[in-house]
Amino acid sequence: MRSDERNMRTGMIARVADVLGAFTAEEPVLRVSEIARRSGLAKSVTSRIVADLIDEDFLERADQGVRVGIRLFELGELAQRSKELRRFALGAMADLRQATGLTVQLSVLKATDQVYVEILQGRGTQLDMRSRVGGRVPAYATAGGKAVLAHLPEEAVEQALAIDMTPLGPRTITEPALLRRHLARVRVEGVAYEDEESNVGITCAASAILRPDGSPIAAISVTGPAGQIDMSQFAPAVKTAALGLNRRIRSNSVFNNL
Repeated sequence: MRSDERNMRTGMIARVADVLGAFTAEEPVLRVSEIARRSGLAKSVTSRIVADLIDEDFLERADQGVRVGIRLFELGELAQRSKELRRFALGAMADLRQATGLTVQLSVLKATDQVYVEILQGRGTQLDMRSRVGGRVPAYATAGGKAVLAHLPEEAVEQALAIDMTPLGPRTITEPALLRRHLARVRVEGVAYEDEESNVGITCAASAILRPDGSPIAAISVTGPAGQIDMSQFAPAVKTAALGLNRRIRSNSVFNNL
């Protein structure tokens, strides 16, 4: 990178990117002075950024300097899994959008949040949604999150609900006991619903994408404007899309580890 290009990169995200970009496979451990030289940043600035990244586990200390931390490894693993999952599900998502005309979303559970891997916008309707590709929304407030939670072991559900269940929309379920009853119904019916729980004006139906052993990989969902459509009419299409993906997964061992 030329010095004039470096001088233009004054934003914090750009500086962090420059610090992380200093590491290579050939030189995975670097001293702060070397990171500063490669990034073109002042050593004092580099030291502060490195210290913050260590605090957040994006970097970690090593004998001869610092190296990439576990958080970046986790993000890299998630990115690879998301890429494979997106490729696998995109055809079914497109078919579901064609059949319903609604926005179709693919999401995975990460800790207590539902992370969106892909979104296909519906025809003719622009929705004001919290979700975006790569973004996350608390699982308890989304249909996709509830579809996944319904198929998790009880201890995993307890972990996902052991947070402050803050209302995100006018009808967010904030009582763990009530949400557990909701999840029990999802397990029986195979479809989870959201009615203005993550957003005002949003309704959604989702089904879990499952491994052969019944554990969830992700959720596929459709989203539309609350008060204008009966989401239960679209639930069979969502469930059918998920069941079709489940059948394909049985013959694709790569998804056993996703």
